[in-house]
Amino acid sequence: MKRILFIQLLIVFAFSCENDDYTTIPNLKVYFELNLSALDFELQTDYKFKIFTNPRLEIEKGKMGFGGLLIINGMSNLFAYDLACPVEVSRTIRVVPDSDKNNITATCPKCGAVFLIATGTGAPQSGSKYGLRRYAVVGSGMHYTVIN
Repeated sequence: MKRILFIQLLIVFAFSCENDDYTTIPNLKVYFELNLSALDFELQTDYKFKIFTNPRLEIEKGKMGFGGLLIINGMSNLFAYDLACPVEVSRTIRVVPDSDKNNITATCPKCGAVFLIATGTGAPQSGSKYGLRRYAVVGSGMHYTVIN
């Protein structure tokens, strides 16, 4: 009896666990430096964002992810995402933050998929079962680095 119960629980857990971080965007190298006291001062303000498609430093060349980077200050926390839409999976089709909604979501201009960006999840809100690829933001004060 215990063996049957154990097997049933194992089956339930195996099929109920879903990888929330799954995305179709390739996992390419990311290394990008942010300086909130100078070049990236806008990111000091809640819900402000910046889009980066070109490296600024030699060390950043070839390390911009798949479609570039979207960085947002989601209420005093910096979050980073790949700009490429996980539905379209193209380097040139990039999500656009919705400035008329306090920059809380980003929308793909081609397929219309909407993603939550201010909370750090990149979770799909509509039009996709895949979320945006997320990257880690490490650092403190005015200097941060986006990495994977």
